[in-house]
Parts: sequence; C-alpha cells; structure tokens
Amino acid sequence: MTNNIIENVLNLLSSYSIETTPNVYAKYGTFSDLVPKINNVYVTYLPDDNMNKVTETAKKLTIEGYTVIPHLPARTIENKEQLERYIKVLSEECGCSKILVIGGGGKQAGEITSSIEILETDLLSKYNFKEVGLAGHPEGNPDIKQIDLDRAIIEKNNFSKKTDFKMYLATQFFFEAKSLKNWEIHLKSLNNNLEIHAGVPGPATLKTLISYAHSCGIGNSIRFLSKQALNITKLATTRSPDKLIFDLASYQVENPETKLKKIHFYAFGGIKKTSDWLKTINKPDLCYNNQKFE
Repeated sequence: MTNNIIENVLNLLSSYSIETTPNVYAKYGTFSDLVPKINNVYVTYLPDDNMNKVTETAKKLTIEGYTVIPHLPARTIENKEQLERYIKVLSEECGCSKILVIGGGGKQAGEITSSIEILETDLLSKYNFKEVGLAGHPEGNPDIKQIDLDRAIIEKNNFSKKTDFKMYLATQFFFEAKSLKNWEIHLKSLNNNLEIHAGVPGPATLKTLISYAHSCGIGNSIRFLSKQALNITKLATTRSPDKLIFDLASYQVENPETKLKKIHFYAFGGIKKTSDWLKTINKPDLCYNNQKFE
C-alpha cells in the first residue's frame, strides 16, 4: 500500500493548480519562473479588485502558455450585461475555456446572488467554456446556513446533468484530511457526483494561516491551528502541507470511490514561497517523515 500512496502523492504534486492575484506581474514581471506551464493557474477576483486587472492578468498568463482559470464571483457582478461582458472578454480576448464560479463576498453589488444564477444564464456555454469549478466548503461557511450549502450542492449536481461542460468542486482550504473525509461522507448523502479539487494552504507562518482561517470563519481549522499556537514561539514558524498531502494520498488509496482528484494551492505565504517549496519536493525522491520514497 505504501507504494500506492507514494504514487498518489506524486500524482497530486504533478497535477496541482495554484492561485495568484491580478498584481502578480507588477511584482514579478513574469510567471514562467514560478510554476510549470502544465499546471493550471487560477486568478482571484476579490470584491475590491478591478475587473480589467483580472482580465489583463488572465491574458498575460495565456500568452505565457498557461491554462488560466479566472474567478467569477457572483455577488461582485453588478448586472447581467456586465456578467456577459466579463465572460466574453475572458473567452474571446483572454483565451480562457475554464472558470471558477463562486458566490463571492457577503456584500452584494447588484442583482446576482449566487453561482447557480450564473450557471442558469447559459452564458458559459454560449462562450464555449469547457470546465467550470464551483465552491465547496468542507468546514461550512459562517455566512451560509448548512441547509443552504446542501441545497447548492444538489442544485449544482442537477445542473451538471444537463450542461455541455464539465463541472467540479474546488474547496475552501483546510488543514486536516479528516475535514475532507467527513465532508465527502456528507456529500454522498446528497448524491454528489462532482469531482473534488482539494484546497491546500501553501507554506506560510502559523500566524498567517490562523489569520486566514479566522477571516474565512472555518472553525475546525481554527481549533486545529490554535492548538499548535499555544507555544507562542511557533507563531513565526513556517508550516508546510507535507503531512496533509500525504494524508490525502492515503485517503485516495483507502477510498477508491473518492471524488478527490486534484489539489489546489492557496499561496497564503506568497506565491514565490509556495513555488520554491514545490520545486524542492516535487521530485521522485520525495521524503516523508525522514523516509525516502523512490
């Protein structure tokens, strides 16, 4: 079984996706030194971001040779006209055929309230998108009742049966594999058939990770991290997701029917730090717990 786990670890580390912000070019000038071109790159669209910056970054990444997955936050979009303009530019000018549709922040800018409303416009089919990611919340969402999260999963699954593009769930970040395990058990009760891409935090200080966990209100992760922070000297220590990735690979081996197929990195400590870390471990001689795996 150990060899199977190692194989899954390497598969997860070779097929990962990673998230960046629209200001990445202003900071680094190029992206090709950071991430291999075989890995998908998500571009965030936060409530205070400029839509044009998102599309400009997506276009630059496409020109560099990446497959780009821009965020489309429903509640940040003001109206259907702006929605179509954004989707059209991403498709026709930026060369995107994949997108991540999310609810977005709690503040609603216009008439669109949810990701399912965007799906139901059929604009993604009109502009030839082939893959659509949707938000998954293994530890819930403090702004949304669990019954509404469950309803959204059911609606997304139902929609996937009548559309012409692939749909999958890209999860909020978590720190323990059991968060995904417990969530997937719950998803089975909802008859979920959508593939899962697990959100994994890249290397960052414990203080930074706790801050992000608090801002997203993910209770189990806050409790998990807080236990490690009892020793204040550990707050500035960089924490890497080695164990989490190994545990997710083990979970795949132990549960052949799992929908978990990929991991997605949130570069909370900075994309350069995550990139450098990946370059050191994404090799056939990966080590775990001082044991060399070949």
